[in-house]
Amino acid sequence: RPWLKRRIKRSVKTVRGVVAEPHKVPSQIRAALLKIWRTRGGGFYGFGYVVAFVVLEVRAFVGNFEGDGDVASMIVQEVLQFFFRFAVQSFINGFIAFGWPVFVLDYLGGWGLLLLGAGWVAFEYLAKPLINARLPELAPEEKPPQAGTQ
Repeated sequence: RPWLKRRIKRSVKTVRGVVAEPHKVPSQIRAALLKIWRTRGGGFYGFGYVVAFVVLEVRAFVGNFEGDGDVASMIVQEVLQFFFRFAVQSFINGFIAFGWPVFVLDYLGGWGLLLLGAGWVAFEYLAKPLINARLPELAPEEKPPQAGTQ
């Protein structure tokens, strides 16, 4: 299973990098979230996907602190669940995040449809120009004019 070895090596490299240079963590998180957003289209749906994914990951992380255990047992539990959570749980959270509009509709009913429509309009016409100005790496590439067309 070479993909598993690569994933483990990448995870170990990330942990070592965090320990060696913890000040780089915010920029690494930002870069990872922007990459996820770009792969999901970089628009309203991608933004909703990233928000849903982050909420699911935070819930999974906070869930580790719930219960009667002390800090030492929580750390042991974190180490034991490391492979499960990053391999399987992140995959599951990513899969669930694909359906974020369904959760909005389920939670808000008919108002959810109105909210999704209003959110899309607000995102496209208000937020997206601001985001593209602040994060030029997300702005769509302009295509050069083709020869023979004006």
